[in-house]
Amino acid sequence: MRIEVPAKPRKRPRQMRSVALVQALKQTGREILDREGRDALSVQSLSERSGVAVSSIFEYFPTMESFIAAIFNDYRSEARREVVEHIAALPRSAGLFEGIVSLLRFGLVAMQKWAQVDPEFNLKSTYYEELVRLELVKSEHFWSAVAMPALMEKFSDEVLVRDREKAAFLAHHVLLAIPRAIVLGRPQYLGEQDTPLLIARMLYALMTTPGDASDPKPR
Repeated sequence: MRIEVPAKPRKRPRQMRSVALVQALKQTGREILDREGRDALSVQSLSERSGVAVSSIFEYFPTMESFIAAIFNDYRSEARREVVEHIAALPRSAGLFEGIVSLLRFGLVAMQKWAQVDPEFNLKSTYYEELVRLELVKSEHFWSAVAMPALMEKFSDEVLVRDREKAAFLAHHVLLAIPRAIVLGRPQYLGEQDTPLLIARMLYALMTTPGDASDPKPR
């Protein structure tokens, strides 16, 4: 099987000065992407606006794709941290279903933004991330299950499923696989209002059904 791996940085910055330089480059790159779009981002524009020589940029990022990949890794790391903070900030009065819907809306908005930043790279990256999820390839940016366990803990009294570990595992993969399938096959669904509701109903049923595999099928 042939796997197209997104480009990576040439090396990691280690000294404080080089760390600051790479952070400045990524901050400038994000500003260009957010305000003007992918077509405005080039090595030359990045160098001019950041004040970093082209040779220094290539020292860390051999191609623009490797630079975009670093920005996307930051997007995902930030989203992972923010989603945990988002869950913690939900009021107890919201309830489990509202929490799941809120979580999905948060995630789908983020994915919509990434798709707009660089559509071509986003597709390549999404395919690759799915291979990572399926453990067909290894990656240092593996997403561990944090969102659903946090929701299950916050609204623990509503979670009726007997095997919570299994439910958290299934929910984690639903949260990753279905939105990525939307990105790859039906990107227009990302912005539709009923999309988080439809996915949330599946997850809510998973968390609130106390039966196990030996129970009779529902009529």
